[in-house]
Amino acid sequence: MILSTARRDDVWYAVLADEKGRLVACSFSSSRKAAEESVIKSLPKALRRSIKLSPSDSRVVDILHQIYEGKGCSEFPSMVFLTQSRFLKRVWETTMRIPRGSVTTYGRLARHAGSKRHSRAVGNAMAGNPLPLIVPCHRVVPSTLRVGNYGAAGAKKSEGSRIKRELLVREGVQFDGEKISQSSVWDPLR
Repeated sequence: MILSTARRDDVWYAVLADEKGRLVACSFSSSRKAAEESVIKSLPKALRRSIKLSPSDSRVVDILHQIYEGKGCSEFPSMVFLTQSRFLKRVWETTMRIPRGSVTTYGRLARHAGSKRHSRAVGNAMAGNPLPLIVPCHRVVPSTLRVGNYGAAGAKKSEGSRIKRELLVREGVQFDGEKISQSSVWDPLR
């Protein structure tokens, strides 16, 4: 595994790739250390010992920064999910289809994955997302259409919702006060 970090504006990005150059994890934070630790923690423990440092992959960092800034991105890096769970892969792949400027709910993703009773499992999938921004877990919200929690690397728990809202606003998600406007809700079953 090859770990690289780079800074764009005030944001640190950590990128972890496998020996074939495929992206397996990434993170962003105001702290280099927090971004790196987040990426390392997303790996299975057996793989954590095989990490080597490398100069930054500027193409991937540029893509991540574009997404962070709320801009679209025409190409994604080659990536791989290091899980055997079909459920996780399906949830993350569906999350990648949520259009920029839109959100969906945990419940809608659960129904798409096969059971409306799996909303908590979808929440856990979002919390364990190894590729934030690429798999835009910030676009998944509670059924109340409030922003909800967000586990930003290195941020205090109380700051996560603010960061998530900022990402959504940059992407063009519409708000009615504290709630997301119904016009910004995307349904994966359509």
